[in-house]
Amino acid sequence: MQLGYSISGFYYQQDPRSWPTLPEAVRAVLSVDGSLGIEVADAKALHGVPVSGAELEALVEACSDAAYTIVHTRMGFWNWDPVHLRQEIDFAQTLGARTLVLHSACFGLVEEDDRPDWPEVVRILQYAADRNIRLALENLQDTIWVLDRTLEEIGDDPERTNLGICIDIGHAHQSEDAGRDPIANYLERYAAQLVHLHLHDNCGKNDDHFLPGEGTVNWQRVFDVLSNLGYEGTAAFEARQPGVSPSENVRRALDFCRHEGF
Repeated sequence: MQLGYSISGFYYQQDPRSWPTLPEAVRAVLSVDGSLGIEVADAKALHGVPVSGAELEALVEACSDAAYTIVHTRMGFWNWDPVHLRQEIDFAQTLGARTLVLHSACFGLVEEDDRPDWPEVVRILQYAADRNIRLALENLQDTIWVLDRTLEEIGDDPERTNLGICIDIGHAHQSEDAGRDPIANYLERYAAQLVHLHLHDNCGKNDDHFLPGEGTVNWQRVFDVLSNLGYEGTAAFEARQPGVSPSENVRRALDFCRHEGF
């Protein structure tokens, strides 16, 4: 498994006066461990200005030093807008990313009675494939129905559809739709589509995005399941411990995994 870090922790719930540029955040992660991958969005906040000009050029250069680059659709685009979604795909291509992570809202699927424009979704998937970008649909809390419905409509072979699944461990831990072992059940249910992971912890109620080991996720169980599945894809820490600097979060996340022998 190829570990990486999401630079969202440098911005979310951080004092804007302390925000680095996007390239600076990438460099800060890689200064802790140069073998890490990077997950990035094209703005620092919900309604932030997209990166452009010299900062974009510097971001491309910084990401080129990472083991891999993945883009997460920024929060301002968590809705059905084919134009914006194609823009995010173009941004991912510019960064040399292999994957664009998105939520079901980006396909227009939020409520069970929603009727997404599936033919246009298929065209967007092809648009991404033409640019060597795979889309990865992320689970939120209690969203087996969302993932299942999407796979039923689009198809369940990522090589054919260009749509994989990103299992967010923290979101799965909060879920009540997957039995008594929800994380394992999410991972095993979508093993054939699994292309990326988000790693963070919570206590089963709130989406806290704690560092691994700071909540109630059974991480040894997670690692055992992934080992049994033979998972060799990417995984990004999406963790931010209150009162801990972003760079220290990176160090602690890696130290935890190494201590656990993973």
